[in-house]
Amino acid sequence: MAVRTRSELRRIDQAQTVHDKRSFGIAIFTIVVLFFSLVTFMNPIFMKSQIAKESNGVVAERYINQKFDNFAAAIGADRSSNNSTNNLLTVKQTRPIANAMIDYTLGVHLFRAENSSLASQIRKVILTKIDDNSSMEAKSVQEKLKKNKESGLYAIITSFGLANATLAANVELVFLILNILVIIFVGILAYQQIKRLKEIVSTGRLIHMFAAGGMRASLGLIVVFGLLAFIPTIFNVEGLILNIGYFLEIASGIFLELVIVGVVLFVISTVTWQLTSAK
Repeated sequence: MAVRTRSELRRIDQAQTVHDKRSFGIAIFTIVVLFFSLVTFMNPIFMKSQIAKESNGVVAERYINQKFDNFAAAIGADRSSNNSTNNLLTVKQTRPIANAMIDYTLGVHLFRAENSSLASQIRKVILTKIDDNSSMEAKSVQEKLKKNKESGLYAIITSFGLANATLAANVELVFLILNILVIIFVGILAYQQIKRLKEIVSTGRLIHMFAAGGMRASLGLIVVFGLLAFIPTIFNVEGLILNIGYFLEIASGIFLELVIVGVVLFVISTVTWQLTSAK
């Protein structure tokens, strides 16, 4: 009977150990992903540096030109070519518009209830950045905008989809607050778990369990974000709703950086796990 009891206790202990390792893995994965999103996707400075890269700059240029093409049609500008693949704006002209939209959408801000200020910034770029070296179509848009200030501003709001930008800004604000709260909450839970385990296991055993959790979390990072990074290369994502396709194209490189973080974490966790396996 005593042997049976010891066996049952051993199984309970093993099950609890597996549970603790899994809990550490979930906590590490959650904190890493949320913190990474705070300093990348929700950081306007970082995202503006991303679209400054050549590969991402092409995606941003294509996106802004698509919106500008809609605006040209809405404002009734002359078009010598109906080929939508011809970019009316250059990188020098699309970059300030993209940066203005990023500043409006991301970062720490209050709840957005209007987008006329963003429309005014876009109008200023169109009026000042289009010069004699620009395409005839772009100059035609500029002339139309000069003659129709009020209607032109409304056309910018509708053609550039600034209502969606306002929605995205408010959703980003909610995610920003939730991210911070979840990181704090998960951190407290992880601290309480560590505090509990310190009373019943040795420091070496605790580090071993934490490293095992780190291995689980790193594998999750590698698999999940590795798949997300390769979605734009496998599927045509450009037609997805709410411009998600453009986001995935730009984010694919950032996802790969998170995969690298997962690989580094896996190596560190594995080495630590091996060194403490005899503890």
